[in-house]
Amino acid sequence: MPEVLADGRDDPDLPVRLAGVRVDGGRDGSRGEWWAEGVAPALTPDVIEACDAPGYVCVLLPERRKGPDVPAYGFAHLRDRRHHPDILEYLRRIQSTLDPFHGRFLIHGPPTAVVEGSWPGSMVLIQFPGMAEARAWYESAEYQKILRLRADHISGDLVLVEGVGPGYDPRERAEKLQAETPGPLQL
Repeated sequence: MPEVLADGRDDPDLPVRLAGVRVDGGRDGSRGEWWAEGVAPALTPDVIEACDAPGYVCVLLPERRKGPDVPAYGFAHLRDRRHHPDILEYLRRIQSTLDPFHGRFLIHGPPTAVVEGSWPGSMVLIQFPGMAEARAWYESAEYQKILRLRADHISGDLVLVEGVGPGYDPRERAEKLQAETPGPLQL
């Protein structure tokens, strides 16, 4: 059975979004061609069989949440950038690993204007529709295949973080922190 990304639901009768790729040796001999994402009405035996077909890999994602979308981000602080042929190969291949998860670059490298502190290196910011997609991208076999192309030549940190929804107000966060703090605040 294909791996199903846990999304807090155990009900196979709920709709699932899926994306798939024909890999080397696919039924029609194509190589690495993504087919369009779709919505299956449920995780039926037919969907499972299609995803288990020889030469195919599927990624099953949870149906997007109702209500305001809360994006997630992959944020990388990269230090010691070195030009290397592997980095060029990584750059050529990364977008195809992001596409099935609707990932898109928002920031990619210099220049930066450091206005407080210091910031050695460069930054990358990739947006995803939600945390499930961000995690699924990072853990995907396709991304794991190219990860060493970057990691072997550039040191840095990568975090996945959930963003805030529309209408976020930091004053609400302050009130929550105040409520969680026993006794008077220390100044």
